[in-house]
Amino acid sequence: FVDSSWYFLRYTSPNDDQEPFDKARADFWMPVDQYIGGIEHAILHLLYSRFVMKALFDAQMVSVDEPFAALFSQGMIQRNGAVMSKSRGNGVTPDDIVERYGADTGRVYELFLGPPDQDAEWNDRGVDGVARFLHRVWRLIIGEEDEVIAGISPVSVQDLSRKRHETIEKVTRDVDSFHFNTAMSALMELANAMQDYLQAGGQRNETWEGVCRDVIRLLGPFAPHLAEELWQRQGGDGLLVFQRWPEVDPAQLRRLQVTVVVQVDGRLRDRIEMPSGTDEADAQARALASPNVQRAIGARRIQRAVFVPDRLINLVTG
Repeated sequence: FVDSSWYFLRYTSPNDDQEPFDKARADFWMPVDQYIGGIEHAILHLLYSRFVMKALFDAQMVSVDEPFAALFSQGMIQRNGAVMSKSRGNGVTPDDIVERYGADTGRVYELFLGPPDQDAEWNDRGVDGVARFLHRVWRLIIGEEDEVIAGISPVSVQDLSRKRHETIEKVTRDVDSFHFNTAMSALMELANAMQDYLQAGGQRNETWEGVCRDVIRLLGPFAPHLAEELWQRQGGDGLLVFQRWPEVDPAQLRRLQVTVVVQVDGRLRDRIEMPSGTDEADAQARALASPNVQRAIGARRIQRAVFVPDRLINLVTG
C-alpha cells in the first residue's frame, strides 16, 4: 500500500531517475484537483495518502499537506438487484454493447442512469432509449426530420434560441457538479424543441445552424464519436475536441412573456400571461381582473400579497 499512497507525486516527474519526484514539479502540480473513486477507498488508500502527504510535508519534501483538493465517490451499477460482478454472473460485457449500439450509446446510457453518487440499476431497455435519442439527433442535424406534422405546438425562432441558451447554461452547470444525468436530460429536451420547430414548419436558417453547432459541442464529451462525425459533416473547423465550449448569452435567457401562477389564500385560481419583469402592483391588478380570482375572493378584503417576480402572486384575504 506504500506505493499507492504517493503515486500521484511520481506522476509529476515520471522520468526522474535520481529521486522519487522533483519537488519543484510537485509544488507546481499538487494538490490533485479532483479525486474520483469508490467510497471503499476512504478508509484505506485515501487515509494512507493523507498520512504520507502530511509526513512528507513535515519533512519539507512537498509544499502542501493534502494530496487531493476535492473528492467525489461514485455509486455502483447494479443488475437484478445486486452489484455487477463476475461471481454473480450479472455483468454486462462492454463488447456486446459496442457491437450492437456503438460505444457512444453505452457511454451515454451509463451517464444517464441517475445521479453518479448513487447506485443505479442497469436496464437493457434503457439502452434502446438512448440509442433512439442519438439517432434522432443525427437525423435532426443531417436533415431527415423536416416532415410537417399538423397539430404540433409551434416553436418560434425566438423560442428555439432561448432554449439553446437555457441548455448551454444547464449543461455547463451540471457537468461542473457531476450531474451528468440531468445534463443529458437537458440535451434531450433541446432535441425535442428542435424537432417541434421543424415539424411546425421552422426553417433551417442561421439560428438553426447555430443551435446544431452548440448541440454538437455540448454532446461531444458524452458521445465523442457521433459528435465528431456530425461536426465534420457540418463543416466544422478542425477537430471538435479542440473547440471552445459554448457560451451563454444572458440576453437570450430573458422571456418577453411569462406565465404567473395566481393563488388566493394559497390555492391555485388562475394562470395569467404577463410581460416579463411585471412589478407587484401591475401583477396584482392583472390578477384581480381575472373572473376566477374575483369569484374566489368574493366580498373579502385583501390583507397582503406574496409576490415572486415572473412566477407567482398569492393574494391573502382576511
